[in-house]
Amino acid sequence: MTDDPIAQRLLPCLSRARACTVLQELLRVPSPQTDLLEAEPLLREFMNVALLPRMKQLGFESIRQDAMGNLIAETGAGRSGRSLMLVTHAMNQPPSTMPDPYGGKVIDATKHGLQGEAVLGKGASEQKGTMAAMLHAIEAVRSAGIEIDGRLVFVCCVSGETGKHDAIRHVVEKEGVRADLAFVYGNSLKLQLGNRGRVDVKVIVRGTPCHSSRPNDGANAVTGAMEVLRRLAAEIPNDRIHPQLGTAWLTCNRIESFPKSTHTVQDRCEIGLDRRLLPGEDPDRAVAEIARVAGAVDNWRDPISGKPLRVEVEKGPVMYPSLVTEDSRVVRLLKSACVAMLGEAPESFYGQSAHDQGYLNFVGIPTANFGSGEQAYAHTDMDMASIDKSFDVAKVYAWMIAAHVGAGPSRNQEIK
Repeated sequence: MTDDPIAQRLLPCLSRARACTVLQELLRVPSPQTDLLEAEPLLREFMNVALLPRMKQLGFESIRQDAMGNLIAETGAGRSGRSLMLVTHAMNQPPSTMPDPYGGKVIDATKHGLQGEAVLGKGASEQKGTMAAMLHAIEAVRSAGIEIDGRLVFVCCVSGETGKHDAIRHVVEKEGVRADLAFVYGNSLKLQLGNRGRVDVKVIVRGTPCHSSRPNDGANAVTGAMEVLRRLAAEIPNDRIHPQLGTAWLTCNRIESFPKSTHTVQDRCEIGLDRRLLPGEDPDRAVAEIARVAGAVDNWRDPISGKPLRVEVEKGPVMYPSLVTEDSRVVRLLKSACVAMLGEAPESFYGQSAHDQGYLNFVGIPTANFGSGEQAYAHTDMDMASIDKSFDVAKVYAWMIAAHVGAGPSRNQEIK
């Protein structure tokens, strides 16, 4: 039996069965990514069905949705001056070929490399496993009679698969929501300390169309695009390397030409670029570097016809890099919670994918990732979350809520 006073108070109020039920309830309300992205009506329906009634039941005094549809729920007396933000996301991958994607079926997960049982459903392995854990954690704090002496903020963004910060930016910059510390969902009970960011760049090469039997009459945009890629590879080498986060690659991930007709020299070619960002790198400077190299092909002459090609460069969505240290306040709080509730500190690692933790750290809200996600099953027909891991994550989040913004016994006094 643990001798931690917060753990002793919380553990009787935490239930594996309840963690499973909450997860199933979330998975049974569809919230898929569609061509409408954040404007998809099913995302607002998810908020209305799965979250709004729950927030009221949990006693949140302020519950609202912003102009984008993001849900923001706040509670607490605000006396301690401390605040904690739990950031979740509604949008998950579309059903695709997954059988019964919204069934919330419990399966034996041992044959899939996980211990015990898991719940199947779209979003389980990314967004909803940790969301369920956070919600059950709030239930447990409330059931334990622990008053929120500070301020607790629960945010569910209408994003999750868009690859941009628009939703969380709206919450912070338009709605004015901030906190001392924040947590975003993570993977396999591990602490994610950082990840590279990303800026998307589109290069458009314009030429002159003609019949491909007479290439000397046109200016081939595909030829110009090949020249752009050749120069980018030569002049922007992949030599930006961070000791923990790895190489900040510049990658071509899309190339498409127009018009879509046969035997036609193409008059437009679009190149999609993924330029990874390291901490401290300015996205605008990264785009400017690409524009400088690609722009040198502007007015470049088609080798066959001698006619000029035009080049344009457009900046796309940005996701900021993220990096927190082992001795940062947000990490120390999480480690203390894991020791108190699970008996040991979490394994730490550095992730590959960018998400909203980068933006939150960029605007000065120390943020780390922790959750029950399963990267191996994300975006697959076996999208699942371990019940045991979701339950363990609920324990950890309950302790962090109680310790950081709760009234009563706390070992968090040294976590300043």
